[in-house]
Amino acid sequence: MSKTTPRVLFEALIGQLSRIWKSIIVGIVISLGGTGSTVLLAKLTGYSVWELAKDPTEVAGVPPYTGMLSSWGVLLWVMTAAICLFCAVLLKRHHASNVSFGFLAASGVLSLCLGIDDLYMLHELLLPRISNLPEMFFYLLYFVAFIVYLFCFASRILKHDYLLLAVAVFWFAFSRSYFGISYLERFMTMDDMLKHIGIVFWLIFFFRASLQEGSALLDRQTQTLSKPLGG
Repeated sequence: MSKTTPRVLFEALIGQLSRIWKSIIVGIVISLGGTGSTVLLAKLTGYSVWELAKDPTEVAGVPPYTGMLSSWGVLLWVMTAAICLFCAVLLKRHHASNVSFGFLAASGVLSLCLGIDDLYMLHELLLPRISNLPEMFFYLLYFVAFIVYLFCFASRILKHDYLLLAVAVFWFAFSRSYFGISYLERFMTMDDMLKHIGIVFWLIFFFRASLQEGSALLDRQTQTLSKPLGG
């Protein structure tokens, strides 16, 4: 027994490596890409590597809860993206319709892009500074992208609890102009608070949509398996 155990373990290890070697390569590429781009950006901008690698609050010397609501919003964006993309992969692996897969995949990518935008303030600071284009141009770009998204997947959205998505979009729009309500202006950053409400409802809608899409696929597969042969 003791003589065969190392051989069994070695064969199991080789078998596992044969299954995950692609994942290992992807992990190495992503890891090197993250660290490499950090070093490259440090050289291009003149900042030190540690300033780009450390947590922003540590670099700025501010309390760790600084920007708490903004950070929580980014987490909600990423949660939405992860849910949608994970469910999309499952649908693809189980041969679901291209419409269902495309809807969740596009929703995940859109949520991820919005999260990255929020994290690095792309449309507010970085992109206007790089391109010399006004911030409104990028708002318009997002608006057009969302209209195209709705045009492509309106029928799929209407199959789910679309009122939740409508509430999210309402709060996003309302956050851009809350009509000069004096009570809200005292908070100085009410737009971020209102946008946060929109992000929460965005997550709720896509969580429920992903759950419904996955459940529908499981129901179809269960019905197929339960049919008698030749039925």
